[in-house]
Amino acid sequence: MFLIIRQLSLPEKKMMIFIIYNLVIDIGIFLDTGFYVGLCHPKDKFASQCKTIFKKLSKGIYGLLYTSFLIISEASTLLAVRTSNNERVLNLLSKYLWGDRKIATILPYQQSLEKEIWNLFKKVNTIDLKFEKPMSFVDISSVIFCQHHQIENIVSFDSHFDKFLNRIYE
Repeated sequence: MFLIIRQLSLPEKKMMIFIIYNLVIDIGIFLDTGFYVGLCHPKDKFASQCKTIFKKLSKGIYGLLYTSFLIISEASTLLAVRTSNNERVLNLLSKYLWGDRKIATILPYQQSLEKEIWNLFKKVNTIDLKFEKPMSFVDISSVIFCQHHQIENIVSFDSHFDKFLNRIYE
């Protein structure tokens, strides 16, 4: 292994160190709906925070970036509604999700997790938060996805994640 590393060029060595650092130090961070909405919609109340967070994420501070198809569903619907189907905003979201500006790996939906998601959804909303604002099924899904992928951090403006994950919002 060390012979191989000695034969690498300096940029290749730096890339290898970056990859090893991200694998050992920090698994990654999950991007919630609000982050995508704020990043794509300049009039969103969290737009400036999202740009600041995006700069930090771009430096690899939190490791690899992840999201889910459920988040994509929520973000695209919210952006379509809040911008009256503004094509420029929706195109920007598309670039961040699949295009030349793609920023995160989309975690695949796992049918095997449905029962676990449902059980936590029911517990959180009927016991833990019974007299408070409910936590959405999508948000509970994000918690379970993170747990199953050893992701401890989430970019979100929803404080109910604080019970489950380290929330990044500034």
